[in-house]
Amino acid sequence: MNLDFAAFVDSLQYMGKGMLGVFLVIIIIILSIYLMNFIFKPRSK
Repeated sequence: MNLDFAAFVDSLQYMGKGMLGVFLVIIIIILSIYLMNFIFKPRSK
């Protein structure tokens, strides 16, 4: 098994974009949960 180092380095760009996309989706989900908790929290008397 041989490793094409140039192809590996080229693929890091796509892997980085994919990881950034996953991170952004997680941040959006967390922020939407905080927003819904703020909007729909039970009103205390």
